Amino acid sequence: MDEPEIGTDEMPEASPEPEKEVPSRYRVHLLCDAKPTERGVVYRRAGQRFLLAWSRVQRVLAAEVGEPEGVRTVVFDLLVALRGPEAVACRLDAEPGDAAAALARALELGVGRERCSPSLRAVAAEGMATRWYPDLESFGEANLESVRFG
Repeated sequence: MDEPEIGTDEMPEASPEPEKEVPSRYRVHLLCDAKPTERGVVYRRAGQRFLLAWSRVQRVLAAEVGEPEGVRTVVFDLLVALRGPEAVACRLDAEPGDAAAALARALELGVGRERCSPSLRAVAAEGMATRWYPDLESFGEANLESVRFG
């Protein structure tokens, strides 16, 4: 049986003018129905399947997001563009525990250990993130700071 055609998504890059004064920005694209494969992450958008190739991912960051006594999820940001004060990330998530650990291991295998944050490696090894944020906005701000100054 033939596999359906998968398009290569042309997500926007960071702004092409790094010398200009631009407010700090962390743009996020949600990857719906995402599944890691040997070639990258396959996801759906507007009813079509696309591939985010591993070679496009510069760094993978992970953290648990949510209230300590409430609903929480492990969020993974795959950074695809870094230029000056701007970053572009593709985001996916998983339930804490076995699902998050399996996804983290697949991401680590796909991009290589050297491009994974320590928290992502902890999720892959132990199923627990070493970073926690109460909301997605805080997670994005911390990610931007870590890639700009880390």
